[in-house]
Amino acid sequence: MRPRVKKETSCKPNVIPILDAVFIFIFFLLMSAQFLEIHEIGSDAPAVKTISEDNKQDRPPLNLTLRINKKYINIVTGLEGKVLHKVKMNENETMTNLTKYLAELKEKHPKEASVILKPTKGVEFKIIVQIMDAARTYTKTPVNGVHFAPKELFTQVIFETGN
Repeated sequence: MRPRVKKETSCKPNVIPILDAVFIFIFFLLMSAQFLEIHEIGSDAPAVKTISEDNKQDRPPLNLTLRINKKYINIVTGLEGKVLHKVKMNENETMTNLTKYLAELKEKHPKEASVILKPTKGVEFKIIVQIMDAARTYTKTPVNGVHFAPKELFTQVIFETGN
């Protein structure tokens, strides 16, 4: 008698139920996902510029810096950091006063286009965005029903880390 040879049958796992579960899981993930609108505010990186002896400017650069803390916005100019003006943060018309003063500065320095924002640690992001908007454009209040076009102020906003 011949010994019986057992035939090995290959057993393939049934993956259909697992695939069904994965597809249902993906469907629920997609249905429960929240799609957010992300808004971006453009800002320039600080630029380093050297002035050669032949190419020196007649006027020193404005180097306009807004030092922002919870109580004040200090408007500082020059390399030595001379404080020109302070705007209180708790006033109702903080941004209006800031914009008016920046418009006066822009009239004195029409070629300048950059402003450096230097917020301290506790300043809210919403306040920083409002200050950026105030520094970029100025719209005069209408007089006798005549509306004025917005005027560009300091369009290049640069961030500097505060202390």
